[in-house]
Amino acid sequence: MGFVIFHDVKRYGYRLAGMLLACLGLALPVHSAVWTFVDAQGVTQFTNTEPPKGATVVIASDLPEVRALAAPRENLNSPTHEAMAHRTVAVLQSNPTYQQVHAQLSDASTAYGVDLNLIKAVAASESAFNPNAVSPKGAVGLMQVMPATARQYGVMAEPGATVARKLTNPELNIHTGTKYLSYLLRLYGGRVELALAAYNAGEGAVLKAGNQIPDYKETQDYVRKVLAVYKVLQTRPV
Repeated sequence: MGFVIFHDVKRYGYRLAGMLLACLGLALPVHSAVWTFVDAQGVTQFTNTEPPKGATVVIASDLPEVRALAAPRENLNSPTHEAMAHRTVAVLQSNPTYQQVHAQLSDASTAYGVDLNLIKAVAASESAFNPNAVSPKGAVGLMQVMPATARQYGVMAEPGATVARKLTNPELNIHTGTKYLSYLLRLYGGRVELALAAYNAGEGAVLKAGNQIPDYKETQDYVRKVLAVYKVLQTRPV
C-alpha cells in the first residue's frame, strides 16, 4: 500500500518511496525530471512539469524511482488501478492483524449496518491494518480516526490514556470508525462515494463542493482507491 508515501516523504525517503511504488507495478514514464512540491492543502505532489505558482518546491530529481511517483494516475476502471486493488486484497490474507480483528470487523458491520467489505476496504486503504498508524493530521489506528471524532462518539481520555492512545486499540478503533462511517452513509443517502469523501476531507468540504466529491487530489484518489478495493472484495471476499 502506498498511502503513506505521499504524506511522509521526508520520513521514508524518495528512494524507498519509489521502491514501494515499483512493487505496486507502476510503470516508469520517460521524463527528464520530476518536481516535488507541497500543494495548497499541504499534500506532497509529484509532477514532471513546472510546479504551480506559490507551491513550495522541495526537490527536482532525475532519479528513476522518483520519476515513478509522477506516473499518470489511472481511473477506477483501468487495468492498473484494478490490479493494485487486487494486490491490496491479496496482502490482507497474510496480514496477521487483519486475521486477528476479523471478528471485530464483522461485529461492527452488524452493529452499525455498514457493509463488511466496505469497512475492510476503508481500513486497508487507511492504514493497511496497522493499529499504530498515525497520519500527519493526527488520525489514529486501523481506520485512521481523528481524536476529535472519537470524542463525539464517547471516547474520553483517562489518567494515563489519551484519546489518541485509546484509538490504537483495534476493537475500539473499528467500532468508532464504523459508527462514523455509518453516520456519513445515512447523511448522504447511501451514496458511498460521498461518505468516503467526507470521511477523508470532512463534511464541510463536501458541503462546500455542493455535495460532490471535493476537488482535492488527495480526496479524489482516496475515494477511487477505496472503491476499487471494495469492488474487488465484493467479488473476492477474504
